[in-house]
Amino acid sequence: MIRYWTKNRLLFDILVPIVIVVLVAFAFIVPMFNSIGESTLMQSLYNNDKLDFDVPSPSYTQIAELEAESFIKSVFPYYYTEIDLTVEDKTRETNLFFSDAFDKLEQTMYCESRLIKKSTQTYNNPILVDYQFVQDTGATLGSTVSATLGGIKIDFQIEAIYETNTNYDNGAVIAKWEGSQKNAIMAISPKLVYSGAYIQASDYQQCKSYLETQYKPYGRLRDVSEFATQEAYQTHYNAFMSANYANEITNFAVKGQDVQAQVEAKNSSSTLSTILACVVSFVVLIVSNFALWFRKSERGYFAKRKVSGDGNVRSYYVVSTIVQTIVFIVGIIVATMLIPSMTAHYIPASVVVSKTITLMVSAAIAMVFVFVENVILAKKIKK
Repeated sequence: MIRYWTKNRLLFDILVPIVIVVLVAFAFIVPMFNSIGESTLMQSLYNNDKLDFDVPSPSYTQIAELEAESFIKSVFPYYYTEIDLTVEDKTRETNLFFSDAFDKLEQTMYCESRLIKKSTQTYNNPILVDYQFVQDTGATLGSTVSATLGGIKIDFQIEAIYETNTNYDNGAVIAKWEGSQKNAIMAISPKLVYSGAYIQASDYQQCKSYLETQYKPYGRLRDVSEFATQEAYQTHYNAFMSANYANEITNFAVKGQDVQAQVEAKNSSSTLSTILACVVSFVVLIVSNFALWFRKSERGYFAKRKVSGDGNVRSYYVVSTIVQTIVFIVGIIVATMLIPSMTAHYIPASVVVSKTITLMVSAAIAMVFVFVENVILAKKIKK
């Protein structure tokens, strides 16, 4: 029995599951993980409940004043610039942030929940990068990232990689505001002020109301010494104080709600791809095993040679089903583990494992039906 199976069916029992896995992978698993990657990318930033608002250009004294408000828990100020960063021989224009408040990173996009991996080493000039930067440059932990500020070349080392910062086109990276880079920038711009600040609210509604009605970006208010006359300064001051800056404030809760509908659509697409992958696998397996049974060689072996005992017939199909099951499930595991690494977006390992288990269980259930089918067909041959 085993010899006949080896000669007449072994190749089919290996090739059929492989073909099905390849078909399902390209038709359904790849789109599934693309949808998951896009969904993860879109909502990841807004899952940080400590990231409430982004306000423009606070002054140095204003940071302490904001934190003194009862409805504000913490303020993370930052400097922002667009600059060319070089990793080995690859140069990329990048959104670069500096901050002197790295102890408050948890209220930013560079929080623990969005961390992909972190170096076990510490560096004198650390830089935190996002997944998009890594994808575009080929950088990894410990890689040297170079920038030129005021004619001075500064080298950073990548200390951690986070999920893509979707709040900015092409992502963003952030470095500590200290040491040589601070001296170089201050030499160029001695009157430099904060570009913005992330605010974590202790009372969301009260904080929202205050920022939208009373907040002024005092970092933009120029000093009277910069004007030729008092009248010119007064004109600037009046214009500054009368302007409404609410439209420059980013409310991350509102932005999160805006993307929710898109996320739900992506999740529905992912679920549909998973269901179709299972259904197509099941149908093709059933049809292909019926086609194998329909071969004259196989039916003739059981019918014309009159193999004695149902056990012999059953063992033939048990072996066949076991081999198909092993090949099919291993193929599904390989596909679901490899495909996410080839997608454009970062997919958390927990999601990959979850989808792998779902498809494995579905494959096992499908193979139970295949076994039942083969037993029925075997009995039909004997009749």
